[in-house]
Amino acid sequence: MISLLFGLGLFVLTGCWDRDEIEDRSTILGLAIDIAEEQEGSSPNHPSGIDVPLSNLGMLKVTAQLAIPGKVPLKGGDSSGGEPADSVWVVEAVGHTIGDAMQNLQQHLAHKIFLGHLKIVILSEEVARKGIGPINEYLRRVPDVRRTAWIAVNGDDAASTMEASPKMERVPTLYLTKVFEESVKVGKFPEHNLGLFWVATSDKGRDGYLPYIRVEEGEHIKIEGMAYFSGDKMVGKTEPHQIAYFNGLTEQNPGGSTAYFPFKENQGILFQSIKRKANNELKMKNGEPKVDVTVRVEGEIREKSTNALKLDNPGTIESIEKTFNQILEKEFATLITETQEKGSDIFGIGEYVRGKFPDYWDKEVQTGEQWKEIYKNLEITVTGKSKILRTGLKAQ
Repeated sequence: MISLLFGLGLFVLTGCWDRDEIEDRSTILGLAIDIAEEQEGSSPNHPSGIDVPLSNLGMLKVTAQLAIPGKVPLKGGDSSGGEPADSVWVVEAVGHTIGDAMQNLQQHLAHKIFLGHLKIVILSEEVARKGIGPINEYLRRVPDVRRTAWIAVNGDDAASTMEASPKMERVPTLYLTKVFEESVKVGKFPEHNLGLFWVATSDKGRDGYLPYIRVEEGEHIKIEGMAYFSGDKMVGKTEPHQIAYFNGLTEQNPGGSTAYFPFKENQGILFQSIKRKANNELKMKNGEPKVDVTVRVEGEIREKSTNALKLDNPGTIESIEKTFNQILEKEFATLITETQEKGSDIFGIGEYVRGKFPDYWDKEVQTGEQWKEIYKNLEITVTGKSKILRTGLKAQ
């Protein structure tokens, strides 16, 4: 008993012997990855005359946004106000791989790099189209990186995101993280953080997608669609309005997207979704899978273009729903066709087929690459069913 108490006493007295002070860390909040230009130099980590192998991406440039200790509240608190230069420090380095570039970045810093507070990773479109396998390889091996971080594609150079100065937030990476998180909350963008993206790209019957953004005038950060992948390569992007139709096909809730559509001559309706429901019915037809998708969208009318349109008539509401159903079906079909042409099953239909028809999958499909070829010619029928729940406070 005495020896046990003595041991416990020693444990209490030792304290935090392996602690790391936050001031002694180089905390990276955001990371941007671009293809390095030739004039940007080579990696200093290798002796001259040695031919160091490159990945399929070539030389890479990483741009890191680091928190200045005491200037950025990493969790909670008020982070608004002030200038970005007062809160963060932007540093860049070049390397043969992302890991090599990070080691070169370390040489610019006095303290050890820490990725435990990494909020977002931005890829240039050039990097995304060449293939991000080497980047995933590095990030998945770093234990500090949280799977809740966001990853996105910038239509221009990724480094510009780290240098943006949004007026509503003194830390660009925290502002962009809020943009994504709030878009998910109000139903305008599907939740697809780093961990979910890795799951999608690991599935045999599913492909990943990422937010596609641009920085305008050095301060405006806009979501301009979804970048979708086939394997680890970006093969296309949606238009901004197509995000809402993807949300419908994949049953993303809550609703929140709005669509302004024409109704009869010189009449228009602004419809906002509230709830979405998608049902996938799979069947075999002539030895091949066929998919019937029914998407139900419930919402409300937020605006009409003319007083001549009376909304207190049940027949008018029914006619509006019918018109909107036709638009839904057309837009759903367009989005599906575009992804089929690129062999990118971002809807995860292959996972449904794999689960319902395992014998067919084991015999005819087997691999993710083979499914991409089958998906290109897969027969998919979509039926849209809308329901107007409310027309606002006015009866008409």
